Amino acid sequence: MKKILLSVVFCAFALAQELSVAAAANISYPLEDIKNAFLKHYPDVKIQVNTGSSGTFNSQIKNGAKFDIFLSANSDFAKDLEELTKNKASIYTQGLLMLFAPNKKASLNDLKNAKCIAVANPKSAPYGAAAIEVLKKLNFDYTKSVIYASSIANTLSQTLSACEYGFIAASSKKQLLKMGYKDENMLIVDEKLYTPILQSMIVISDNKSAKDFYDFILSKEAKAIFKEYGYK
Repeated sequence: MKKILLSVVFCAFALAQELSVAAAANISYPLEDIKNAFLKHYPDVKIQVNTGSSGTFNSQIKNGAKFDIFLSANSDFAKDLEELTKNKASIYTQGLLMLFAPNKKASLNDLKNAKCIAVANPKSAPYGAAAIEVLKKLNFDYTKSVIYASSIANTLSQTLSACEYGFIAASSKKQLLKMGYKDENMLIVDEKLYTPILQSMIVISDNKSAKDFYDFILSKEAKAIFKEYGYK
């Protein structure tokens, strides 16, 4: 009887598929809901989600990192991998930039007097690049007040711990409201001030679950979740 039970357990593990996801930090919140929704359709898949800056993941994948699918914060870092993977990148959502001021009303006009503005590294984080575009258009010397974080998630942490302002992803708004912050602490930045943040993904491996997850991300169910978190 024990042998039979062990055989059943072994078969269950053998049938389970592992899926390694590299995802831009800005989609951490919606991705958790999307992952849970996906698992209702594919209960035998074990998903490992890794979040960070898109530029870092791009470099890691080029150097052989074993991810199955990459969800970037922009199109460039995903399209850059098309030749390597022999797959096509697809836009899965559009992100929006938000100015967050933990202790005051968020205002672009007040940034000129700020001593500390947290921004994600523009070289590796598309939201950071968008933030720098905005600051340049405001036409003041922002270089003395800006500090750079390694990812959009770390930008939020830096803003909460040390800065007056931070440029973060609008997808954080829902979580910040739960934490007790008010609408006035957050300002969705006018889209005309920065290049649209079109977020793309690409399948890296031949793992079947990667294609299933890719298709699910493009489904109406996943799009509804992204919309709930402030994506277009």
